[in-house]
Amino acid sequence: MENTDIIQKIQEGDVFLLTREEMALLLPWLRNTLTTQERKDENADLCQLFSRIMRLSNRLYGTESFNRDTCICNG
Repeated sequence: MENTDIIQKIQEGDVFLLTREEMALLLPWLRNTLTTQERKDENADLCQLFSRIMRLSNRLYGTESFNRDTCICNG
């Protein structure tokens, strides 16, 4: 995929790219910020997004995976 294809997909909302280094900086902050919240149903959408980010980063970069301790909803 060429850069112009990637840029177009990003602009269309289909792709968002972060490097390993960016994920290494972002995930600990997300984990510390989000996991201090009370578990409640209203957090379900945010929890699902956080779960997808952590699981994908784990597959791509070997970072810590999502687990029950990082869940911020009741699901």
